[in-house]
Amino acid sequence: MARCICLIYAPLFLILTTHSHATRDVDGTCDVRGSSVLQVTSKRGNLSMQTEDIAPFEGREKTVTLCFRLSKMKVQSLRLIPQDSWSKVLEHAKCMILSSVQSGPAELLPHPDKPEKMMSTGKITGYLLSESSLFVSDDTITLKTCGTTTPLLALEPILDMVIPNWRGKSPHKFLKYASFIRLGYMFPDKQIAPHTSWDTEVEYLNKYFEGDDVILGTENTSTYHVYVANYLAKGQLLDSAISTQVALGHLSPEESMKVFVGTLAEDKTPLKTAWKDMHCDATRSSTSDPTIDEFFFEPIGYSSNAVFDERFTTIHATPQPSSSYMSVETSAPLTKDCKRNFVNAALGMCEAGTFSMTEFALSPVFLGQGTPPVIPGFTVAKTSQWLSDNFACALHHYVRESL
Repeated sequence: MARCICLIYAPLFLILTTHSHATRDVDGTCDVRGSSVLQVTSKRGNLSMQTEDIAPFEGREKTVTLCFRLSKMKVQSLRLIPQDSWSKVLEHAKCMILSSVQSGPAELLPHPDKPEKMMSTGKITGYLLSESSLFVSDDTITLKTCGTTTPLLALEPILDMVIPNWRGKSPHKFLKYASFIRLGYMFPDKQIAPHTSWDTEVEYLNKYFEGDDVILGTENTSTYHVYVANYLAKGQLLDSAISTQVALGHLSPEESMKVFVGTLAEDKTPLKTAWKDMHCDATRSSTSDPTIDEFFFEPIGYSSNAVFDERFTTIHATPQPSSSYMSVETSAPLTKDCKRNFVNAALGMCEAGTFSMTEFALSPVFLGQGTPPVIPGFTVAKTSQWLSDNFACALHHYVRESL
């Protein structure tokens, strides 16, 4: 196992803001601790929104991904596992399923040369959770959760369900790769074991896998934590294991309220509206026909999943003025121009003062140049990159230029 902390220091001119969020119970409700009033101007006139002075909430997500070898799984496709079984697994992560969408039926397709042999479904299912999202394709699980959830505690239940006899076996026998990725916590002292620090998370992961980890960035701006156990044969490429995310902070209170508060929102389908701008090839690829699930939490907050073929795009937003955060992530491959469009579309949904763009690829060739795109109105405060035989990742942190 190799460990690396890659810190690129930048001028300390970024103003940090304390974030908070309504505490979502498993039914999606919020724990309210007092109140204040925000005036919002919309097409319907001046509206008053009573906002909550609430306990801090960790908006930055933790993401666990497991990619299995199909031939070693108990089922022919992870999508054939019933929702009730996933719900039981998610109890260990302290979250629950609210709704689901599919890019296609969970039905096995026949082998083109051997009709009697069934193959994969070739599609993906997206579950909208009380705390972010779960995506399930034929061989891959991506569990992305926020708050004080404990996704690492779901590892054993997942392995027990998919590979009942996994104990005592080397992970390379049944896994292609495993990863755990997150930004730096805003409130690390609020996290529950084993998520109390990066060291404890890595120690926990190494009980099951043989991985490498790296930290990119600086504590003065943002950090990007990546753990990967890559069990692919040397030289083998996997183009499905990629991610591009834009994480926005310092959201405009009035703009974010008009987008991400259901009672004030002028557009009830913000992801659908932003789709073509966000996916610049949407008119000529699989992204042209996504299945989208959008949900407004009460009294405040927004989540959405979009699935297409075996890819996903997901958004999670916590817009309250005392604690603003929004993330937009896609597993679709993006060209250099499309990455810039993706960032601009995310910023177009809500005005932000800062944002971080992260890139990940299990096969380094798919990371591209790993250079930060030029975004009008923003300056790159810090950029850092990690390249190895096992994975590649990059972090670009931007701050809004002074007027």
